[in-house]
Parts: sequence; C-alpha cells; structure tokens
Amino acid sequence: MIVWKDAFTKDELLSDGMKNVRTLESGLLLACDSYNVTLGASDYGISNNEEDAMGGGGDSGAETVNVVVDAFKLQSIQLPKKDFQLYIKKYSRRLKEYLEKENPDRVQSFMEGMKEWVPKMLKDFDDYEFYMGPTCDPDALLVLAKYEGESHYPTFMYLKDGLIEEKF
Repeated sequence: MIVWKDAFTKDELLSDGMKNVRTLESGLLLACDSYNVTLGASDYGISNNEEDAMGGGGDSGAETVNVVVDAFKLQSIQLPKKDFQLYIKKYSRRLKEYLEKENPDRVQSFMEGMKEWVPKMLKDFDDYEFYMGPTCDPDALLVLAKYEGESHYPTFMYLKDGLIEEKF
C-alpha cells in the first residue's frame, strides 16, 4: 500500500486504495476519483427480522460522506480567489525551497508546471472546492476538488511535489 503525506505536516492525504489514482498536468498533480459512502447504515436485518417485513429497519443515524474527505479527515474551507492567489505564491516559494534541498532535479519541472497550471486553474477557480488536512495548517498543501464532465463526484487533486510517498 502507498500513502502520500503532506511534506510539511505529515498529514496523510491520499493512498493508492483510492479510485483511479493518476498524474495530471505533466506530472505536476496527483489525482484520484471519489464517491460517497454511507456510514452507520448496516442493519443486517436485526431491527426488523420478520421474513415478510417490508422495508426493514435501517439506521436512521446513517450519514453519507465523500470517501476521500472521510478517509483523510479533510476539512472543507471557503477560499476567495484573492486569498488563493496569495496562498499559492507563498506555498510555491516554500515548496521550491523544500525541493532545492530534498529533490533539486524537480525544481525546474515544478516551477514550469506551476506557470502553466496556475493560470488555467484560476480561469476555472469557481469550479473548485478546497480542503485542508486534519492539522488545518494554513501553510500546508491544500487539496483541491473539482467536478469534471458529467461526474457526480469530484476529482481530488494534489500538488505532487508537496507529498511524500510512503510504502507500507
């Protein structure tokens, strides 16, 4: 199993157990598809075990959640475009410094990828949702979610260079 953690907070943000993990934007982004799951809905016929009962019991306390948000305890945040622009400039500098120390071969590709991707992302800014990892560090990697095409569930996206890959 592979788990990707935030390079700065060590929050677990993604695993290869998620659906359709892939790279986007020439390797700048790591992405996965999502879907909803219902928690607490397992009845197994216990509430109403009569053979001819219609409908059956069911847990009225059941909650439907997005599997990525729930699995990694992501926190939804509201982020105006101006604030995102300030964040991405600051985070890009921080990540560039990190890469210069940890993976200097990636610096040029990262910077070029950001120059191409950020303007495209900002053009569609209103289509994105934003999440923080469980530590809620405002200087850490933001997780982006976007509904693509006719999908009923968002694709979650991560700046790949802001993640550390661990194999278990």
